[in-house]
Amino acid sequence: MQGPGSRAIALALAAFAGACTSSGLPKLPPAEPAPESTGRPALQGPVESALMVSGTPTGVYAQVARGILNCWFGAEGPLKAGHVFQAQAEPPATGGAAEIVVHERDVTLRDQRGTRAYRISFAAEATGVRVGVMALKFELPVAQAMARDVEVWAKGGAGCELRKVMPPPPPAAPKGGASAKKKR
Repeated sequence: MQGPGSRAIALALAAFAGACTSSGLPKLPPAEPAPESTGRPALQGPVESALMVSGTPTGVYAQVARGILNCWFGAEGPLKAGHVFQAQAEPPATGGAAEIVVHERDVTLRDQRGTRAYRISFAAEATGVRVGVMALKFELPVAQAMARDVEVWAKGGAGCELRKVMPPPPPAAPKGGASAKKKR
């Protein structure tokens, strides 16, 4: 279609596109640097990722939950003291969608489930199981280690990357010293 009408439309579109350049927009101040108290970059907002694995949502959920309970929340687990594990899953007959949430521990609440810190979702897709991961309250290196753990466990593997980033504290020294050995 050629003619005076189409030329006018083309000129109007070109003028509109030229008006949309960033030269006239206000400049935003640079983002504040991450806190340096830990020496690691802080999470500046939710970090999401997803992966596809074979299996059923219920089966993959069980593998990941087992890994989390053994690694992150097990004996000397790096999240055991400050976080709470919560999980729920639908029956396989209704699709088996599942979710695991790691909450910050809040001792003022009866169930101690404070703010959501990490979320993992499991849903059936045409090509397998979609495992979605969202880090809400962890520093970036910690969130990345947690995502690697979830990926390994979802694929049926073993390991615990989080303990490399957050090793357990050294064992406490015995209390009382030699005087504690005396009998009364």
